[in-house]
Amino acid sequence: MKITILTTTLAICMLFKAYANPAEENENKYSAQQTILLKDAKQKSSWPNYPDAPYRLSWKTDLITTAVGMGLFFYANSLDNSRTPLTSEQANRFTHKDVNWFDRSATYKYNPQLREVSDQLGAFALVAPLTLLADKGVRRDIATIGTMFIQTRLFAYGTANISKRSITRYRPYIYNPKVSYEDKIAKDPGQSFFAQQTTAVFSTAVFVATVFSDYHPYSKFKPWVWAGSLAAASAISVVRYETGIHYTSDILVGALVGSAIGYGIPKIHRNKHKNLSLNPIIQGNTYALSAIWKL
Repeated sequence: MKITILTTTLAICMLFKAYANPAEENENKYSAQQTILLKDAKQKSSWPNYPDAPYRLSWKTDLITTAVGMGLFFYANSLDNSRTPLTSEQANRFTHKDVNWFDRSATYKYNPQLREVSDQLGAFALVAPLTLLADKGVRRDIATIGTMFIQTRLFAYGTANISKRSITRYRPYIYNPKVSYEDKIAKDPGQSFFAQQTTAVFSTAVFVATVFSDYHPYSKFKPWVWAGSLAAASAISVVRYETGIHYTSDILVGALVGSAIGYGIPKIHRNKHKNLSLNPIIQGNTYALSAIWKL
């Protein structure tokens, strides 16, 4: 919770920082950069995929988005985080057969040691976006990308926790007779749906892959970035399943919700010129510029 409050504060700071300089200075910055890129294009016979930033902040979009994200965060934390404790007799009544066939396999899983590992792997959601800083374009637009990622974190946290605290669904290990009563009631046994960590890691994975793709739409590394990001998120989610904390359906819903957030936040920030492709035509001493607008 403390981390989320800190990131929310950073989001507001980044939003104001993005507008700290006059619009003319921003335009001059991009114009100067385009001039340099044009010179490079004449030498290399190539044009960058985006002569301008693929994303832009706006007061209307970002104040609303950040406000909604903060609203989800605070509403989630205002909900009752406790559940009526199960008595020993109640806990012993749960059996594997009480769970639907699709999710039943998770009730045979339980590994408390692996749970600690899975909690540490959740740091992927905070660390992965730092890889984007290797890109000069992202570093140039750090205020924009930072604001977008913090909004992503707010939505991922809020949606998952509202569901977990509003819907009582006992975790898979509750149905495992091999698990002791003390272990069954040790930690939020009724907050299984849906997987918060899966939501977080998939929102981050899709966010990173989407931002990379928008800065480099024709890069040969795009499939690898997508595959690597989704593979990492999937692996972390599988570990959560193996611990007996979540059902398959918990993880699938978390992955879908997280992916939608990770893609949707960059989507609403895309520059209106995102479908404009500029390419130089160089033939002898003749220089021309072709523009293609994708409808």
